[in-house]
Amino acid sequence: MGVVGSRLTAELFVRKGFTVKYVGDFYTPNDAKIDVTLSGCGYDVPDAYIISYPLVDDLREVKRQIKGCDVVIAHKSMEIFSKACYDLGIPFMPNFITFFLPDSVRFWEVEIPTIDYDTLTYTVTCALQVNETVKLLKGEEVTIAPKAIIVDLKDDLIRVINLKMLR
Repeated sequence: MGVVGSRLTAELFVRKGFTVKYVGDFYTPNDAKIDVTLSGCGYDVPDAYIISYPLVDDLREVKRQIKGCDVVIAHKSMEIFSKACYDLGIPFMPNFITFFLPDSVRFWEVEIPTIDYDTLTYTVTCALQVNETVKLLKGEEVTIAPKAIIVDLKDDLIRVINLKMLR
């Protein structure tokens, strides 16, 4: 799995047994073991394989970082990672819940909704992203752009929307 800028999403994938290529802040299995948000609650951290890369703006380097990933979920630098995923044929998920598949709607062809994250909204979004990714890998039905799921727990909403096309 490729995860950009979301340590929580990376942690959730690790706990499900996935190898994670994490792009953003430096992140190692030892970080997970001392992460009080999860390990302090009685969870055992599995021996996970986490590859950590620094966040860069060079498309060629971004492609090198995510090469071989089954899916990339990006919460930061979404524009450059969406382009790299498109070029490499990798399904891409931005900071909300939908997949941009290489042969369908492209990330830069839709109006991206503004989402004001609080802690709970962000946590539920990350969990649903991991769930959708597992469903995709199992060949089950998933949310594909232009359809998207937006979590907004300040207003007690989890809603399905149709993204607006820019053309």
